[in-house]
Amino acid sequence: MAQELTVSKKITIEAPAAKVWEVLIAPKYIRQWDDLPNDFEDYYLEYGKVIDWSGMTRLTVTVYEPNKLLVFSLYVSKWEQPPSHYDIGYRYRLAEEGNGTLLELEIGDFSVLPDGKDYYASSEAFAGTALEKIKNLSENRV
Repeated sequence: MAQELTVSKKITIEAPAAKVWEVLIAPKYIRQWDDLPNDFEDYYLEYGKVIDWSGMTRLTVTVYEPNKLLVFSLYVSKWEQPPSHYDIGYRYRLAEEGNGTLLELEIGDFSVLPDGKDYYASSEAFAGTALEKIKNLSENRV
């Protein structure tokens, strides 16, 4: 069995889960912590919403539990198998913690890919940067 290649990071945010949730689903905030396609409209994410980069990379919202859990499935067109063959995604889990929110991010599992270690490495870098930006946006917006 291949080694699991799943990035797992968490951060405590001094803001209620509802504020963190909005930073996760509103394009005006997402653009400040992640890339969105240029033609992506400013509609909040919802269950079934697809973020498509010209057919190359696609994220689909597969779980949507407001203020609790947001899951995207990831598919890259150069992968050998069809999308149904992969269970690779981004999972944002929120939990109330005291006066704030614990945000956990899992990305992967990339072990099914021949170049999985490269995806893992870039996802690890993304996760650290994105969580800090999400924290900053959640704590400092009015």
